[in-house]
Amino acid sequence: MAEAAADLRQAPVPQQRQGAPTLVPVPAAPAGAAESPASAPTPPKNGNGNGAKTNGAPSASGSFIVVRDRFTLYCDRPIPSLDMPNALAYEVADRKQEGRPLYALVCKSDMPARISVMRVLKGLEIPAILHMVDWGVAEWPLADRKCVIVIYHRPLGGRVMDSMNATFKRIPDHQFARAVIKPIADGLVELSLKGIAHRAIRPDNLYYMDEARTKIVLGDCVTSVPAHDQPVVMEPIESGMAMPSGRGAGTYADDMYSFGASVLMLNIGRHPMPGVSDAEIIRRKIATGSYSALVGDERMPVALIECLRGLLTDDPEQRWQATNIDLWLNGKRLTPIQAKAESQAQRPLRFADQEFHAVRPLAFAMHQNWEKAIGIISDGTLEIWIRRGHELNELADGIASAIKTATAWGGGNKADTDDVIVARVLSLMDPKAPVRLRDFRCFIEGFGAALAIAILRKQKLQPFTDFINRDLWRGWLTAQTGKTTADNQQFETVYRDLKNYLKDPNSGAGAERCVYELNEWLPCLSPLIDTQYVMEVKGVLPALDAASKSANTKLWPVDRHIAAFLRARYAKGTGAQIDAMNDSRPDRATIGMLSVLAIVQWRLGPETLYGLTGWVGGLMAPVINSYQNRNKCKDLEKEIPKMVRKGNLAELYNYLDNPEERQRDAEGFAWAKAEYATAEKLIYDFEHGQVDRQESAIKLGRQTGAVAATVIMTITLLIVLMGAVF
Repeated sequence: MAEAAADLRQAPVPQQRQGAPTLVPVPAAPAGAAESPASAPTPPKNGNGNGAKTNGAPSASGSFIVVRDRFTLYCDRPIPSLDMPNALAYEVADRKQEGRPLYALVCKSDMPARISVMRVLKGLEIPAILHMVDWGVAEWPLADRKCVIVIYHRPLGGRVMDSMNATFKRIPDHQFARAVIKPIADGLVELSLKGIAHRAIRPDNLYYMDEARTKIVLGDCVTSVPAHDQPVVMEPIESGMAMPSGRGAGTYADDMYSFGASVLMLNIGRHPMPGVSDAEIIRRKIATGSYSALVGDERMPVALIECLRGLLTDDPEQRWQATNIDLWLNGKRLTPIQAKAESQAQRPLRFADQEFHAVRPLAFAMHQNWEKAIGIISDGTLEIWIRRGHELNELADGIASAIKTATAWGGGNKADTDDVIVARVLSLMDPKAPVRLRDFRCFIEGFGAALAIAILRKQKLQPFTDFINRDLWRGWLTAQTGKTTADNQQFETVYRDLKNYLKDPNSGAGAERCVYELNEWLPCLSPLIDTQYVMEVKGVLPALDAASKSANTKLWPVDRHIAAFLRARYAKGTGAQIDAMNDSRPDRATIGMLSVLAIVQWRLGPETLYGLTGWVGGLMAPVINSYQNRNKCKDLEKEIPKMVRKGNLAELYNYLDNPEERQRDAEGFAWAKAEYATAEKLIYDFEHGQVDRQESAIKLGRQTGAVAATVIMTITLLIVLMGAVF
């Protein structure tokens, strides 16, 4: 705190940044224009660091906003046919190139957008990939908050498939390979070279760019976390097992699998497994392989069988890439290597009224019948079957060790311990699968996005904290054979830190700190400023300043989310101040809170924050009351309103926490306490007869003699005067 105070006193304050642009009304839309939906996604204001500027009208009728000072987005002209699961489509006009066919996707507020991918794709023209023209964060009148808005070239021919349950006219075989497979495969290669996996490849996200419907492109991939919107039928077995939010960024091989499943659907003109549950789709893929499960009884064109087998192989190492497709198109025969058959036990293990000869199908069935799974684990049936039926002694030893470790760890009731045992055993039995803890199914790489969505949607966080605290992530890492020591060490470091954050009950830690550490571009989720989509630290104070008009000013402007956001994104600048804010003494905690805001304003601006300073000034009672001198307290009460009117938190902090004033107040209080103690002791001594009587008598005699002498002298003078007169 002392270091921070010195820092604040010496430095000048940065220049004030420009305020948020104003909303601009527009003429009413032409007759017949489509009405806007009742509810829509959410965007942010200025200070978010992406340069987007916003204009618009608060009314839904005839309103628009301007993104990037260039693109006019019409709020009353939705395009339902181009909606995405987590974004709504609207008409857009380019002010610089009139007539250019564009549309915008306005992202929903409860789904993190892939900002890092947007930053790469903006302006790039990749063959067979829908061209992203621009993106920004802007005030969205229909939701009364800021939202991420993505501008795309508009596909004039619409979707290839209206929905996953729709049927459509299949593309002729003689056009299929050159018109569909080759260009999309090349586009996926270019994405992978830029470190991006698309993770949204499915027939209802394919579009015809031209009205003649000859050119097919892949659609949006940034308005939701990777693979969140993918149906299970389109995902590899392992990804399909995970909950949508926890599938992770994925790889080029995952994209090629989804591409293969899409090619199959485009060829047959419908969903290959209509009405089949997700669990049953995965079970069939595990039992017979993805190709057999998806093709089923369909008669596929002979020319495509080889390509589909290569794309839908369940071994990602053997899955076809673009180079394989090129060779295939040039007539070279490539027999896809099918995944090695799993070990089969001669004697089956009976579980949940079924008989199992292989480990992986049993692991999937155990997850589907969670309550029964602990029975065959705890009584040793599973370990014996694996050891004798498959001779997998290393796996059997791992299961025995997992049981001992989970039991020794304790930390909860028996049901919780049993859940952890089952989760760890499943990771050992099927290392490629995600971590599974009842309904929680998540890959270690997808944990951050899953946690963000859970917080945004106010879901229970217990499975997420168990994943960290009970080392389920470590159990999954231990089961992996392809992970290097460096990979494991990276995860060890990250999750060790997360575990420490969860143990810390103070502001700036907890699950809030975890979510910001794991999601680089996640905006601050504080209820105070979440509508303003603040992605960078420099946007926090302007957002709080704007929020001061409607916020409950009896509460602190630095809540757990803001403290965690600052600690994660600006640790060197605010660490000491947030520690002070967690002080158990109310006055020190309050001045610590002020110092957090003051240091951010001093370093990042803006120069004045009248609303926020007034808010904070009204919370300074504990600081004022910490001074012992009553006159000083009165002076502070008079001066704080004057300081507030300057709008500078750094000056307010320096005035309230002046070391010289603090020292003077402390010394004066110490002197007063000493005088009071002396007086108290004297009174006590008198009352209890502990004062020396002789000394008291002498003092009393002297006082009496002085009074008597004065009286006698006065009488003598009167007699002399009277004698002289008479």
